[in-house]
Amino acid sequence: MYNGNHTSRRHVLKSAAAIGSVSVVAGCLGSSDKEFVTIGTGGTGGVYYPLGGGIADVLNQELDNIEATAEATGASAENSRLVGNEEATMALALGNTVRLAANGEGDFDESLPLRAAFGAYTNHTQVVVPTDSDVETLADLEDMNVSVGAPGSGTEVIAGELLEWYGLTYDDINEERLSFSETSSALQDGNVDAGFWSVAYPASSIEELASQRDVRLLDFPEDDLEAINEEMPYYSASEIPAGTYPGQDEAVTNPGVTNTMIVHEDMDADFLYDIVEAIFTNLDDLEEIHHVAGQFEEAARDGPIELHPGAADYLDEAGL
Repeated sequence: MYNGNHTSRRHVLKSAAAIGSVSVVAGCLGSSDKEFVTIGTGGTGGVYYPLGGGIADVLNQELDNIEATAEATGASAENSRLVGNEEATMALALGNTVRLAANGEGDFDESLPLRAAFGAYTNHTQVVVPTDSDVETLADLEDMNVSVGAPGSGTEVIAGELLEWYGLTYDDINEERLSFSETSSALQDGNVDAGFWSVAYPASSIEELASQRDVRLLDFPEDDLEAINEEMPYYSASEIPAGTYPGQDEAVTNPGVTNTMIVHEDMDADFLYDIVEAIFTNLDDLEEIHHVAGQFEEAARDGPIELHPGAADYLDEAGL
């Protein structure tokens, strides 16, 4: 946890700290004087990884007292455990997975001490099948080879929940636990009949797949989306515009879930305030990495668990 000398979260004292750092630099400041920040992301074929790398760059540029790095992981479920066990400082994770982790439900044997730093952006549940497939809803996947996402990912959690809602379990399909990139390759080669992605659009791995093979996204019926939301409120009807992917001539709707940046509940409040401030005052730079950063302000309070006090203080003062 952070062991810095912050006594206030105000800009003026941050400036004073910067002035004071001159004497420290003169005394040969070493990396041991910095707080190491690890950001859990996901696989390289999704949005978490490049976005987490961009956030690490912002923190390194804006905060002299830390050294931040983004780490590729299995995404949401693994990230929740990493942060809860203090093996990562912060991480991106899907809202439904975070809620399960904080409550000790689903695949989590115990409650993890997590808090939200901020809600980030919406993930769309993108289920991809070959264009000539007979699959119209998830119920049609029975007895098929289906990639449900990487082990420990929020995609896998979502795949299990939605398949169950449509009356299927893993016993009814031939499940493959593949990363986004692996799912794309498996669909390209005809080794799976369908693949789940829970990711913001456009996903680079889907773009690459759609440029090489005729595929389509499942369009979830409006009635199904309303019923899914009623039963599991963390899902909402979300739309992917026409033309997002090669060959996608019409908009498609699907269940969306808010991603959340999570931290340990014992994280130093002053330190987190500075981190959240650095991120939210550099959203233009992050949007250049991925457009989803443009949703951060609107989604800031949409996390499924309690905001950490340090984050809440910044959001209050920023009027978000």
